[in-house]
Amino acid sequence: MHKAIKIRGNKRVKTVTNGAHGVKGTKTTVLQISKQRHDALQRRLETMKAMPHDTRAAVNAMLVEHGAAPDELTWGDYNMGDGDGAWVDEDDEFKDVDTSHEGGEYGDVVREALSQAAATRQSDDVRAAVKTRKERLRAIRLNWDVQMDALVGAYLAWKHGAATHTSPPEDPPPAPSIQLSDTSLRCGSGMDPHLAVEQADSEPANVALIRLGLLGCAPVDPSVAFSLDTLELYHRLRRRHPRLGIQPMMRTLCDIHDVNYHECYREQLSIAFDAYLDILRRVRSKVDAALGCNTPDWRLRNTCAPCNYKLEDEPELTPSQLLAMDGNNSAKRVMSTGTEDTASFDSSYFLSREYVDRFKDKVKRRARVKEARPIDGDDASEAESLSKDDDAPWVVDLASPGDACDGQEKATPCTKRWKASAAEHKKTALNIYYQTGVFVCACRHSFIIKATEMIRSGKLAKYPLAVANHLLETSDDMNKAIGYDIGCAFASTVNASPLVGPLARKRGLTFAVNAFHGYAHNRLCQLSNHPLYKEGFGLEDLETLERVFSSLNNVARTSWYASQFHWKQALNLFFMQWDDEKYAELSKFLFNNYKQALRILKDFTPEVDRMKTLLGIEDDDIKKWAHEEHKFLLDLKDEPKERVLESAYVEALIMREKADAKWQKVLMDFVATEGHDAQDEAKTRCLETARRHAMHEMSLALRAIADLELKLELNETWTPKHPKYEEALAYIRKRQFHRALDKVQQLVVQRLFELSKANIAGMGYKLRTHIGKAMKTRGKAIRTALGKYNKLAVLMNPKAPMLQWKDVVNFTFITEFDLLRNSYSHEDISTKPWTVQVNREVAAKYFKILRAQDEIIHLNVECRRLQTYLRDEEEEFKHFSSTTCRCAPCFRSPVCVPPQGSG
Repeated sequence: MHKAIKIRGNKRVKTVTNGAHGVKGTKTTVLQISKQRHDALQRRLETMKAMPHDTRAAVNAMLVEHGAAPDELTWGDYNMGDGDGAWVDEDDEFKDVDTSHEGGEYGDVVREALSQAAATRQSDDVRAAVKTRKERLRAIRLNWDVQMDALVGAYLAWKHGAATHTSPPEDPPPAPSIQLSDTSLRCGSGMDPHLAVEQADSEPANVALIRLGLLGCAPVDPSVAFSLDTLELYHRLRRRHPRLGIQPMMRTLCDIHDVNYHECYREQLSIAFDAYLDILRRVRSKVDAALGCNTPDWRLRNTCAPCNYKLEDEPELTPSQLLAMDGNNSAKRVMSTGTEDTASFDSSYFLSREYVDRFKDKVKRRARVKEARPIDGDDASEAESLSKDDDAPWVVDLASPGDACDGQEKATPCTKRWKASAAEHKKTALNIYYQTGVFVCACRHSFIIKATEMIRSGKLAKYPLAVANHLLETSDDMNKAIGYDIGCAFASTVNASPLVGPLARKRGLTFAVNAFHGYAHNRLCQLSNHPLYKEGFGLEDLETLERVFSSLNNVARTSWYASQFHWKQALNLFFMQWDDEKYAELSKFLFNNYKQALRILKDFTPEVDRMKTLLGIEDDDIKKWAHEEHKFLLDLKDEPKERVLESAYVEALIMREKADAKWQKVLMDFVATEGHDAQDEAKTRCLETARRHAMHEMSLALRAIADLELKLELNETWTPKHPKYEEALAYIRKRQFHRALDKVQQLVVQRLFELSKANIAGMGYKLRTHIGKAMKTRGKAIRTALGKYNKLAVLMNPKAPMLQWKDVVNFTFITEFDLLRNSYSHEDISTKPWTVQVNREVAAKYFKILRAQDEIIHLNVECRRLQTYLRDEEEEFKHFSSTTCRCAPCFRSPVCVPPQGSG
């Protein structure tokens, strides 16, 4: 049953005596006593403030040594004399005390109780003079820490049957006891409503409570105790359903026991639950130490048996391990919340901030280069949106840390698309958050390897650099591969890093792009970095983190306003539960992958064989197509300098013609004006201004022409009939065509990403509405970009195909855009076999067959590793049971190992 038991303390009021005639005065209320006590504490505090620091420390130590905390040992200020006043206890325990007319008996009883409490109080209680919530929380955690070893021992004894629930004996024991009674929260059946908890001398109260299956909500003098069964129930519910916070759980308990909810109950459950998780973590540490699993980075090296449990006679895999890493910005934490709780949480999942900051200054932010693009009159709306994008407020100075792409010498199209496709709230960290998310690495079997906190930033380069460096430092394995949504650019960043680069090259660390994100990269990048074209990658899509983050979003709802301690504790619970679930489903994962690989081989092999016979091609021909396409795209270098100068020269000539036409028009208007009245004078001034502007434009055009003619070493000015003029003009139109196509492609990529986000399970209403509005806006922008593209398409030679809305909204592969763009390059590729749609479909299925064959090779090795690991683990536990358990009775139970998610 779910039990929460309140320990009722004695209610004391003060009486005023009048000599030998007994009690004749009025009672002093508890509020008045509290005020007197507060005033006494203030007087003592003022006195101690004038003392030196060493003196104050010595006074506090003396007070604690004599059995009381500095903020409670003030009995002298209450003037508890026999004749002046006495404490009256209203509890039933004192109802049979005979009182004389003179009074004083209650005072004697209270003083005796206080002396016994002082004698049994532990000298190591940490009770500093707490005035703020920060100090109170620190004192609570310190008091829990000093008794945690005893609590762990009591918990193990209770867990494995060494202690049982007993009723209080008829005769009260000489040792002090804690009286439990059924009060504001009723206990369940099976628990005596007036249970007496026997407490030995110098024994913490919570140790006595744990023997009976209870845990108090305070470390020293608990007033409310929760049953361990209730805490374990919430622990399991929280792991399975991270959205279930402390408050709804406490309200549920109140509803079950028909009790009105109070805010203090939430705080009490939170304190008890934190202490319970701490106990479970320490039990886990003891078990790990007994099993020899407490070496540094043991979890990283042994979490995934199919990845790490290598056998002597197995074939070598290349890559030896497949991993994925990415950042998530949903696990934020508001900076202004939980500042009073200064406790830190240690987790084997997280890299320390100090370790991550070693890489913070290795990559600087790249300057944003704005391209000067002529804006036509029809593109006013688009120009407005572009200007907003270019003048975005998230631009930072070049001294700030860079992201994963800024390590490149020159930005690639993939980098530009990756940054452009990010939502605005992802491009910078809002100042209201301290933790802006987490950066996580996981293996292909979905086990969490490492994570880092993202502190007041986006996906900076230091996070993936730290993770990659840690993987290299903790393992001697060669040829690991990591999937990252911008892995093509990050490979250059790693190679340029003085800390990570040398070790990465030595160990053969490679990077790839994720399968889904890979289709947002250009074709050249896909042929080099997409898993479909990388040998040995199998059928792995490297999108593991997308599935992790989809579940992690549930944790965000309860952690945004948590303290730093509880934020990391919640994530640690989630990672533990995630790993436990993936371990339970590991054999199913391998089985399903095996079925998928066999199904691909069964379905695609006959079809590809039939097409090879029909087209008269062999396997080598298909591989040759990929190499030819890769070589063609690789040879597409930057524009030659001479071609750029010629294009600029023709543009300057066109600008001169427009400026001359404008000058002639202004000149004609200026001459035709009579200027007889004030209105004519105003018109003349306007015409004079227009004339000056026209002259200025003409002057700029003439100077540009003269400068470019010197650079091109021209003897004469080109005319529109000049062959070089016509050639350069055609090249300019092709450039504009490519830019228009790039704009359509960029908008379509953003639409694909937004469509994928709109289908994420558990997305909030506001975010879904925001994405819906963005998709509508994106649709209008696509239509505008299509109009500009189609205008330029008819000017191409030969004419480019017109694109309609129904065509681009169905585009799912960026290669369709790349193929269209490359068809109008300097080389005619329309006759190349790899441009034919049927051939491309055959090639895609052929490479799918190759990856299915790689997957079967991986699975054969991984299944054998897992089977051997399970057999060896069983033998190790048998050996452990026959040796260690003789010395440690708490380990004899077959279920003695606590859950991994205990903290």
